[in-house]
Amino acid sequence: MQSPNLLLRFLLAGLITLSSLAFAQDTATLTGTVRDHTGAVIPGANVALRNVANGTVRELKTNSDGEYVGAAMLPGEYDLTVTASGFRTYQAKGVTLRVAQNARIDVTMQVGNTHEEVTVHGEGLAQVNTQSAELGGTITGKELTQLQLNGRNFTQLITLVPGVSNQTGQDEGVVGVEGSISYSVNGGRTEYNNWEVDGGDMMDNGSNFSLNVYPSVEGIEEVQVLTSNYGAQYGKNGSGTVEVETKSGTNHFHGSVWEFARNEAFNAHNYFDVPGTPKAGYKKHDFGYSIGGPIWKNRTFFFWLQNWRREDVPYNFYNFVPSLDNRKGIFNDVCNVASPTDCPVDANGNPFPNNTVPIDPNAQYLLAMIPPPNQGSGANSIFAAAVGQPTHWREDLIRLDHDINSKNRLTFRAIHDSWDTIKATVTWGGESFPTIGTHFIGPGVEMVARLSTTVSPTLLNEFVASYTTDHIHQINTNPSVWTRTSGFTMPGLFPDFGGKLPGLCLSTNGAYGGGFCEGPTAFPWENSNPTFTYRDNVTKSLGKHKLVFGGYFMNAEKNELAYTDLGGDLTFDTSYPISSGNSFADLLMGNIASFSQASSQPKYHINFKIFEPYFQDDYHISRNLTLNLGVRVSLYGTFWERNHLISNWNPAAYNPSTAPQIDIDGSITGQQGALTGVGQSF
Repeated sequence: MQSPNLLLRFLLAGLITLSSLAFAQDTATLTGTVRDHTGAVIPGANVALRNVANGTVRELKTNSDGEYVGAAMLPGEYDLTVTASGFRTYQAKGVTLRVAQNARIDVTMQVGNTHEEVTVHGEGLAQVNTQSAELGGTITGKELTQLQLNGRNFTQLITLVPGVSNQTGQDEGVVGVEGSISYSVNGGRTEYNNWEVDGGDMMDNGSNFSLNVYPSVEGIEEVQVLTSNYGAQYGKNGSGTVEVETKSGTNHFHGSVWEFARNEAFNAHNYFDVPGTPKAGYKKHDFGYSIGGPIWKNRTFFFWLQNWRREDVPYNFYNFVPSLDNRKGIFNDVCNVASPTDCPVDANGNPFPNNTVPIDPNAQYLLAMIPPPNQGSGANSIFAAAVGQPTHWREDLIRLDHDINSKNRLTFRAIHDSWDTIKATVTWGGESFPTIGTHFIGPGVEMVARLSTTVSPTLLNEFVASYTTDHIHQINTNPSVWTRTSGFTMPGLFPDFGGKLPGLCLSTNGAYGGGFCEGPTAFPWENSNPTFTYRDNVTKSLGKHKLVFGGYFMNAEKNELAYTDLGGDLTFDTSYPISSGNSFADLLMGNIASFSQASSQPKYHINFKIFEPYFQDDYHISRNLTLNLGVRVSLYGTFWERNHLISNWNPAAYNPSTAPQIDIDGSITGQQGALTGVGQSF
């Protein structure tokens, strides 16, 4: 294990060494050729790109083939100025560069004095991509803030780009841990997309279906979606690439204040609301402010944003449940009907006296997980409720941009999302009732540092380092329902129950809606996925070639508790021989179809590394022909777990003589799913 680690450390050191030499994938590149009126190229011409918003100037020179390259340009509006001895000054005002754009503006100089100017309006320049065959689309800041977004999640807008389809299953966009980025690009798998903000990774690399942070739409400058044929500088995942650039400060102070609200007063009744009851509460408030401006004019700028969400959205329940008589062991309502399907009988197939079954004392502890009916009666007993799910979300975003000098620009940006919600049911458990909910806490962090360096008029570099993680913590609500006490005497397969009662699942022949499940599952549970990425990209203008090369290094961890249930899980199923014919009666009597239990709940510390070097050559053969040539190699390190807790099943290692016994006394009952034998309860 030492040699690969040393190699990776060496590669990382090499990348950091290059940091004084590239350009991030979310910045723009402007190239072009400067010629005279006869078509001859003009070497040594001075090219200046001035950012209109913050006044910073990038100074370049054309090479021997009259080519210039302005890489690592922040998205925004620029004034392009070209001067050369014996020619009039050329100026294009208001040239707009987009996120991840590869633009080209060729300039034709006119003979004259440099004090004379030829000025053109730049709004229409660089609007058609003639530099590469990449396909995609740009979502501007204006579209982000002015288009109506149900949920105000910026990811929803990538469906404006041709070839992108929404596979999230969410009619309303959600931020935080339960947000989804399941979008298919040109039919690709939803987890094969890249999502980056300011050149840094922001994905939950444990799942690949959510983001650790969701930048507020009020803090985003632009979003670029690349769908196919993009260059070798884009990698890791093989489908679409989404590049997000946050807002930066300018030479003028600017800001915003907002509030978006929804309320049950604007809603209709839910179809399953109990007649005569008020509408369920429904509240959503999205509010915040932003401010940006200069700290040191033309040199240092800041942008600061805070965004809050206060939500309370109901979860609607409409479930068939055992009647009040059933909870007492009386089953006349399911037996005294034509063609009964779920009438309990004894081991000999005879009805119980008065259709009343004995109740094991342990069953009383499990009944609290099943809510009593509040609608209907008998076999049509129903539990109906609209349970609020309060959510508090807050985002803090800070960005600083500093021009160290005319050749070096430093950017730092940090986003912290805090997400706190109470779920009506147990998260991810498929549980049926609000008797046990989940307190779901999920803060996320993403930070980026970026250094852009103009080494020479034809050599540019940008180094990007980023860190992102989430810290999910989930605990069950209503502990009085699921806490195991000394009164619950059912033994288990293992002695450690985690202080929890077992969960339960009922499968019926039709009663109670076909069945239901409830239980504390694997919680409490926690997870984090710290990910460090380093990228260094070099851009070199060499004759008619624009060379872009560099490397990407990723060190990712996945630290999480095993999703195992120490309390165990009980199944009551009418299709098993031990069943009485009614799975709820089986629960009351202790006729267990199956029981499973985990022996422990270890915490895994998984690590993997990726290194991807690449080389791209955009060869401008002529005015109307450019070849895009590139190669990228993905080197995946060994997937490993720090404490050697990951294993695979090896059939050859199985020894029946040492296999754990199913029954308490070690005997084999011969009955499918039986735990303690016929006539024994729990």
